[in-house]
Amino acid sequence: MTRPEPHDEQPPAVTTNQFDPSNDGRPGGLIGERIRITADGALLIDNVDCTVARGSLSALVGPNGAGKSTLLRALTAVQLPASGTVHFDGDDLLGMPRRQRARLAAFVEQDATTDSALTVDMVVALGRLPHQSLWEADSPESAAVVASSLDTVGMNAFREREFHSLSGGEKQRVMLARALAQQPQLLALDEPTNHLDIAAQLSVLELLDHLRTTGVTVLAALHDLSLAASYCDHVIVLSRGRVVAAGATEEVLTEELIAEVYGVRASIMRNPVTGKPVIGYSPA
Repeated sequence: MTRPEPHDEQPPAVTTNQFDPSNDGRPGGLIGERIRITADGALLIDNVDCTVARGSLSALVGPNGAGKSTLLRALTAVQLPASGTVHFDGDDLLGMPRRQRARLAAFVEQDATTDSALTVDMVVALGRLPHQSLWEADSPESAAVVASSLDTVGMNAFREREFHSLSGGEKQRVMLARALAQQPQLLALDEPTNHLDIAAQLSVLELLDHLRTTGVTVLAALHDLSLAASYCDHVIVLSRGRVVAAGATEEVLTEELIAEVYGVRASIMRNPVTGKPVIGYSPA
């Protein structure tokens, strides 16, 4: 098979500030090295290295088509890369058995669909499967975890509803509850604020921030740079399938980088109420 050629056009020349998890005393974390993904002869992810510190809330950002969803799938072994390695706390995520990996890592897709007439309660209970043997399927412990996960995302009142009858935002929260029911150490999310109104977006980011404080390592692909700047410890910037910058969020998400990567003029301000960064845009 012919090896796909690298992109002819290079991504913006941006200085990379790769985050080293040893710098803040938190060992381990997620480490992807030389990840390469192709599809139909096209090179989607081009030998990417990335690091997410243990117990951090990190954002994966970049323009549409940069490869964010594809990289997330590779980092959680939902889609195996053509080459490269992925380790979490030193364990080989790509090489371990699927059931073992599901007890360690959870992935929340951007849009979830199912053809089955499953209730919300049944969908979230699927998150318990990696922890159960056949005769433990309806254990009190699992039922308690399912109820707690639904309560955490504010969907307990919907537990008897059929999943396909929910709105996009409601489905998103149910799938987050399913991931929480896995009790993962690593949680990856593809646009977790998609379909959500403003209040729900903030609620989800506050939840992810809380999970970080409990030791869960969280990596979320985010479209909204202001949300990334406000909530995330660290950021990985992807452009044309390559990492062009990574590091502490406020050091990486500069006006100059946003202009180069997104092709817009950016102004970084401070929210007068929260003091968190807010990013405004205008045409370049």
